[in-house]
Amino acid sequence: MKLLQRFSLILLLMSLMTLVACGGGEGDLTGGDVVIEDSRTVTLAISNVNVTEQSPVTIAATVMEGSIPKEGTVVTFSTTLGNFTPEAGTALTNSNGVASLVLNSGVISGAGIVIATLSTGEEGAIGFTTEAVSSSIVLRMGNGTGDDFTESVANLSLDQISAGGTTVVSVSLIDEQGELYSETVEVNFSSRCAEGGTATLSPIVTTSNGLATSTYLAKGCVGNDAIQVNATVASINLSATATINVQQAEIGSIVFESVSIEHIAIRGAGRAVRPESAIVIFKVLDRNSNPVDNIDVTFSLLSDSGEVSLSPLEATTDSEGLVQTVVNSGTVPRVVNVIASIDVGNSVIQTLSNQLKISTGLADQDSMSIATSNLAPQAWNHDGVEVQLTARLGDASNNPPPPTAVYFTTEGGSIENLEASCITGDDGSCTVTWRSQFPRPEGNELGDVNNVTHVPELINTMGQNYGGRVTILATSTGEESFPDLNNNGRFDVCEVSAFLGGVGKPCNADGSFNQDGEDIVYSGNDTSGRPYDQPEAFVDHNEDGYFNPSYEAKLPLVEEYGGEREEPVDFNKNGLYDGRDGKYNGFLCAIPEHDGCSSQKSIDIRSDITIVMSGDTPYICINQAFDSADIPAEGTSTVNDKYFTNLSTAPVRAFCENMPFDHNGDGNVDRQNPDYDDKLILNYKSSTTVAIIMSDLHNQPMPSGSIVSFKSSVGTITSDPTDWGTNHNGGKIFSATIKAGEETDSGTLSVIVELPDGTKESITFMNVFIIP
Repeated sequence: MKLLQRFSLILLLMSLMTLVACGGGEGDLTGGDVVIEDSRTVTLAISNVNVTEQSPVTIAATVMEGSIPKEGTVVTFSTTLGNFTPEAGTALTNSNGVASLVLNSGVISGAGIVIATLSTGEEGAIGFTTEAVSSSIVLRMGNGTGDDFTESVANLSLDQISAGGTTVVSVSLIDEQGELYSETVEVNFSSRCAEGGTATLSPIVTTSNGLATSTYLAKGCVGNDAIQVNATVASINLSATATINVQQAEIGSIVFESVSIEHIAIRGAGRAVRPESAIVIFKVLDRNSNPVDNIDVTFSLLSDSGEVSLSPLEATTDSEGLVQTVVNSGTVPRVVNVIASIDVGNSVIQTLSNQLKISTGLADQDSMSIATSNLAPQAWNHDGVEVQLTARLGDASNNPPPPTAVYFTTEGGSIENLEASCITGDDGSCTVTWRSQFPRPEGNELGDVNNVTHVPELINTMGQNYGGRVTILATSTGEESFPDLNNNGRFDVCEVSAFLGGVGKPCNADGSFNQDGEDIVYSGNDTSGRPYDQPEAFVDHNEDGYFNPSYEAKLPLVEEYGGEREEPVDFNKNGLYDGRDGKYNGFLCAIPEHDGCSSQKSIDIRSDITIVMSGDTPYICINQAFDSADIPAEGTSTVNDKYFTNLSTAPVRAFCENMPFDHNGDGNVDRQNPDYDDKLILNYKSSTTVAIIMSDLHNQPMPSGSIVSFKSSVGTITSDPTDWGTNHNGGKIFSATIKAGEETDSGTLSVIVELPDGTKESITFMNVFIIP
């Protein structure tokens, strides 16, 4: 209710401000902002007003202090429906004053409101609709899958543990076919001891591929402790239980102490930053929690897979009660736990280590991406404009790799540091700064000798070279991705067709072909539509996807002009540009290797992005034309004896297209007359919409953050101020609605562009006549 009351207050404030603005005589309306005395505004935008489970949306709040973006401001979001990622519902504004998060659909369908609030009280709001998860699904909770599924019973890795020991509680969610439920679900774990503080249990866990696990730690609980597991999916209540027995401390206990490194590399891929082994340490305690020496402890793995081994399998505690074993990685990426056990009379005391992740330690191609803080900076005429570039890496399991260098190469401008690189952190990402300066990619300009009559257009048809477009390439040492059709973590011979593209049989679990299966046609592309098999990287100046100076003859000739100076990244240092080699380059080839595997185990993984060095001057053309025999000619008009001239001095003046238009609203399309493309006649109280296409000098977007609005000296004008924020190769359409009054009058219609640096450009592009 408070949220709705706040939204009502916002609407009231906006209404009052609109009334005041109308009294000023100009008639300009600026919907969407809440303005206070210090001119700070909060504007909300949404990527899609329809929120579904499959398609969450992005909510972006722009905080401005007058015309200046506010960086480093905390924005708190709240919503009447759905939920946010991150759950806290807070975000920090970047250098453009933008803070964003993701809105997810909830379990209730309907129309909702998101409100963004600053600590100083400013607010902005936006509406949306949400579609709840379908309630027709049939789910069960328990452990196992298929015929081995046991409903309503949770699984315990150890059902009896020592005081201070740990165990893993897990449940699986399956559908009516007995398959694991793939959508994420929040699962709640609780127990008597956890609620009383004598045990800890991860209370809320999100499922991964239908599985949810929580770690139980005994901290004084004794005897049987019933664990309750609950979840609700589309109004379906699911539950499971399990009982764990915590032994008395009098008989001693064993606890997990530490692990030297939580991520280790698979066999053959170890490096200094990620070795192939880890030391796991446990501690044996007496009933008073004092260390016990000279106690024999045996070690085993929770699951034997991927050739992971332990050494030693048995050891004796030292004077501090410590005992250790070494986990040696195998040949397959896996997650493993070590069990430590002590024989005490007729019982066994056990505990479990934390999880250890085994992976290649290398980033792979399909997990790399690059993003920018500004797709179209105001940089064509200005040096020193800064844009943040962030690269993100992941390994074959989509986990962050160890610290990894990422190198950047730019077609225009410069990268901040001498080596043009950064080192990824714990989240697998790192950021550098791009700055505007020469070189600036030249290209066709509106009105130049090759494009005298060319006007702004939504899709750029002036051809190469496209001026102002800068390709930035990020590379890092990694390995190719591959289609793991049998999910065994290795590139098998049965996956070669899917890797290269072509026809092949299904895969068996052991990597052989299923000869009884139907033929399958593979594209050779990954989930993002990019080829698994990669050539050497290069800076793609003309954005055609091909290295033009050394064209691959085996591909169809589809490259564009403008790539003559494209720069390769010579990974193998042979002085040549090497195309695809038709083999998998990586550490996860099957053992033994087959002919589809390359002896070269790494490549330059890569991702690129294009930013536009946008110009300062807006160029426009009229996208909707008007005609009337009553429009006066150039000179003194019959409307109030006012004088008008042909408005031909703007940067570009012309029709965008030969587009007929119903200018008087009678439902009939009127013929277009180019002689009157800058004149508009309206009858009393009638209205019409005027549309223009705008671009910079290269028919590229105006700078991100540029605000476009319209102004008319007669009648009333309605237009929502609209900004830019795209690297689209072309201009953008803007429109405004003008309504005539009840008196004969005449004037002009203008478009105003406020640039990110605060300067304003105004273009008067149409004479307006109001007649009876």
